[in-house]
Amino acid sequence: MGRLLLCYAAPSARVWYYRAMVRAIVFDCFGVFYVDPVFAYMQDPSTPSSKAAALHDLDKQAARGFITKRDFVAQAAQLLQCSVVEIEERFFKGHVRNQQLLDFAQQARKTYKIALLSNIGSDMMDGFFTPKERAQLFDVVVLSGEVHMAKPDPEIFELTCNRLGAQPHEAVMIDDGQGHIDAAKRLGMQGIHYTSFNQCVSELKSILA
Repeated sequence: MGRLLLCYAAPSARVWYYRAMVRAIVFDCFGVFYVDPVFAYMQDPSTPSSKAAALHDLDKQAARGFITKRDFVAQAAQLLQCSVVEIEERFFKGHVRNQQLLDFAQQARKTYKIALLSNIGSDMMDGFFTPKERAQLFDVVVLSGEVHMAKPDPEIFELTCNRLGAQPHEAVMIDDGQGHIDAAKRLGMQGIHYTSFNQCVSELKSILA
């Protein structure tokens, strides 16, 4: 369903347009529910640019499912000249979850379908949201490593909407990457560039009003 809204373009002219009702909200994971530990390490001024670039390449390979978490950990340990235990601790353990946003999402789930869409492999996601948590907290979970496509590929947004049973214009994408938001909007989704909890909730409430 949708709603019919009246817009005055000029004193003597009335323009009617159709605004789709939102049915689903899609959340990115890193930069939204969690700080991205790999990105944070790459952005650290003490990280040599060559190592940051190589780590980014490994991260992209893992995101599209070309290498497993085990491969990523082993190669990152060699690249950064540390143990696999240190890599596990640095990138996959002990990170603080944005519980405030997660609680908000669970409240929103009473009315809207909720999806998690992330550029990561399922085995790499387990340290942030376990398979059991993913099933409990989200109606749909799309991980790039499982489907072998990644944001900003339009196909991954289409797939997520299809699994939600929603048309793109019926879904809102929340992501910390402006390029990902731009790609979602080109497909017809509405988008929120996440910078903070309050900003995100304010913009989302405006869209849903």
